[in-house]
Amino acid sequence: MIIKLTKNFLVFSVIATLALLAANTNSYGQDNDYSDYKNAVTFGLAHSLHFTTISGTFPSSSIANRETKISTSSPRFTFSIGTTTDFHINKMVSIQFDFLYTYMGAHLLSKTYLYNEVGVIENKEYYTYAMDYFKFPLTVNFYPMRHIYMNGGGYFSTLISSSRYSHWYENREPIDDIKPIDYGIIAGFGFNTPYAKIGFQYSYGLNNFVDNKSFDVHHNVFEFTVRWKFYSDIRNRR
Repeated sequence: MIIKLTKNFLVFSVIATLALLAANTNSYGQDNDYSDYKNAVTFGLAHSLHFTTISGTFPSSSIANRETKISTSSPRFTFSIGTTTDFHINKMVSIQFDFLYTYMGAHLLSKTYLYNEVGVIENKEYYTYAMDYFKFPLTVNFYPMRHIYMNGGGYFSTLISSSRYSHWYENREPIDDIKPIDYGIIAGFGFNTPYAKIGFQYSYGLNNFVDNKSFDVHHNVFEFTVRWKFYSDIRNRR
């Protein structure tokens, strides 16, 4: 069910983006006068499609003739949704604050090796770390051209829930040792229009999100983002 909803979300995002670009094609060629950017405010809806993964070191265990190793097998395909606000300092710089509900984690692979007189028996187990957060990104946007932007900054996240499950959402169980706070850095770039900002963004968690010293794991997120401008003070001043 969740996989189907995610695919529908992707289709909607692609269609909406293409429609937006088509609707604004004529305005790109015009030399509109954005005469006063200072103290202008833009507010709207933000949503993004994620490829989330986990980087770092997982602990391995070795007991008698049994050895277990854990690694990331593939990213999770998830999304986030929330609000976005831009405060413009001048024509080239703005401060952006987002409030998002977001999904994180990755698909993991656990390999167990059993050594005996005959040789080695290998057993593989696939499962997923799934974590939900309220995420608060704060970035500085730089506009070298009116329709191009680059940004950088950081984020702060608070944990909502965390669980581990096997494929097809079987054997779902809570994870008790995920830290309640995560934080990291953000960088991105994109295309700016009067009605939306469309871009790509990468964030990396600086915090080891597992409250266990044998782990050293961090969130990695690659995002395709769309920020709809429901209200734009700049657009209203045109």
